[in-house]
Amino acid sequence: MHESGEKGKKMTINDVAEQLGVSISTVSRAISGKGRIGSATRRKVLEFIEEHDYHPNSSAKSLAQAKTENIALLIPEVKTLVAQPFFYMCMCGVNEVAQARGYDMFVVTTNGQDITRLKRLLDNEKVDGVILGNTHRDDAFAKFLKSRGCPFVAIGSMDDNSVIQVNHDNMGACRDLTAILLSRKMRRIAYMGTSGNLIVNEERYGGYLQAYRDIGMDVDMSLVYRDNMTETIVRKNTDEIVRKRADCILCQDDAICNTVLQELYTQKVRIPEEMRVASCHNSKTLDSYPVTVTSLKFDNTEIGRVASDVLIDMLNGKEVPGKTLLDYEVVLKESTK
Repeated sequence: MHESGEKGKKMTINDVAEQLGVSISTVSRAISGKGRIGSATRRKVLEFIEEHDYHPNSSAKSLAQAKTENIALLIPEVKTLVAQPFFYMCMCGVNEVAQARGYDMFVVTTNGQDITRLKRLLDNEKVDGVILGNTHRDDAFAKFLKSRGCPFVAIGSMDDNSVIQVNHDNMGACRDLTAILLSRKMRRIAYMGTSGNLIVNEERYGGYLQAYRDIGMDVDMSLVYRDNMTETIVRKNTDEIVRKRADCILCQDDAICNTVLQELYTQKVRIPEEMRVASCHNSKTLDSYPVTVTSLKFDNTEIGRVASDVLIDMLNGKEVPGKTLLDYEVVLKESTK
């Protein structure tokens, strides 16, 4: 290490980062006092600088204050974009606000919770902050971003209250939709979804269960299907539900609902006369059927706008709310008459 006290040699910002085992951007944030960085890390950097009498030169100061004016949006790989238009609409909202506020947007597609692409983006210091397009239990992306001191906002709920979150009230919305169906004498409501570590799916299923608890009824668990990982499984489960004479099929999202509707039409099951159908998420995917579909309407572009605004406010040193919860609308249509 070249300390400033050594003759003819001065410590560089790279030396500081190397000695402390942190990134150059972390040292930069500690020097500038801007950006997301843990208090312990900031204190460690500043104490090291003071101890070694490090004085950043003009280029280091510039680095400490520099902004790429780029933000990144992490979303699942393209195959999910086709199945769930939510991510496309959200992306439009993020980009709209980013451009209006002088930022450009990187879109980073991810496979599962593999952080490789995100790590490369941060290693190359391409962005000032990140928006997580969805959230998982034990989220690898959130953990990585926190470890790197990178400002980020999560779209969705997280168990970690230190993470800034922007979300729709998925549990409350699904509870309200299920409650309305129950109030219309539909007691045997089948639930079609998936299990796993996506928090939004757990919230919607939780809302369905809560609506039954609210009226003191038990859910018929033989009508709960949470293994719908492929279109073939969705079709098989739909046929079983019809044979069990459920009053209604409540679908976790528009992608599952689309396949359920296709199978009902294939089997010539009349909607709503022989089977009622509702979806916990609406999109244009459901507009192509002769019968309009009861669903929950969320403004997916708006959640992208809000997340982008919150992140850029953070980058500009403004105080932001820990959690922002956006509203929803229950849209009752022909499919549940």
